[in-house]
Amino acid sequence: MAKVQKTGGQYRQMLLAQQGQRIAEPEEPVSLFRIRFYICLCLFLCYVILDYTKASFYEVDSARIVAEVQRDLTAELDLEETVSRALEGIWVTEGVGDAAK
Repeated sequence: MAKVQKTGGQYRQMLLAQQGQRIAEPEEPVSLFRIRFYICLCLFLCYVILDYTKASFYEVDSARIVAEVQRDLTAELDLEETVSRALEGIWVTEGVGDAAK
């Protein structure tokens, strides 16, 4: 199945270009997925190198990285109390139609 273009086919674009009219090219959304992927890949490779060579970098080795990733932060952050404070700050108002009456 052929790809459908929203701005028209090639013939229409050539015809409009001959007449001096231009069609605005749709802008593609910017995606940072590729950059994030390469950063994650580099970090993973650094971890593998640290683990394979049993080296450390500024007192950080692969065992400490694993320990920090596995550490449970909910006890330190007291997540339940934080959520309850956030929910207390939410004001529930009546609908717009009810206020006009």
